[in-house]
Amino acid sequence: MNSSKSESQIWGRKVLFMFLGAFAVIVAANMTLLYSAIGSWPGLESRNAYADSLGFEDRRNAQVALNWLADVRYEDGDVVLNLRDGAGKAVALQELVVVVGKATYDREDSIVEFDQYQDAFRGTIELGAGNWQVRVAAVGFAGEKFRQRLPLIVK
Repeated sequence: MNSSKSESQIWGRKVLFMFLGAFAVIVAANMTLLYSAIGSWPGLESRNAYADSLGFEDRRNAQVALNWLADVRYEDGDVVLNLRDGAGKAVALQELVVVVGKATYDREDSIVEFDQYQDAFRGTIELGAGNWQVRVAAVGFAGEKFRQRLPLIVK
């Protein structure tokens, strides 16, 4: 058996090109993901995060003290929102603002008009399959304020 060194070992420029090619693939993949992430969601959650954070604990405690439970589902082209108090009774509201949008970006956010139907609130909106987010802002007749974000998975 007479095998030469050049057939069994990789040397010189071949190694350099393989090394540079592997890094080029990694950099290209990272740049593609970075471009996609920046283009799909700006990352801005609040205009002034510091000012918003100052009252966070008070707002959280007020939500816990309300003891309201919210859940949401999507059926037959309607978003159905159930809002119950601690005793399980439907909550009567004087004001309800609901924004439905994708969980990862705000381009498809829509304010949906909700009507009370039996013990739930229903709003009509056409949603495609995916991960949606329902942001609820409600005011009860006693002036209590309720705010919550609810995930909504549409299949």
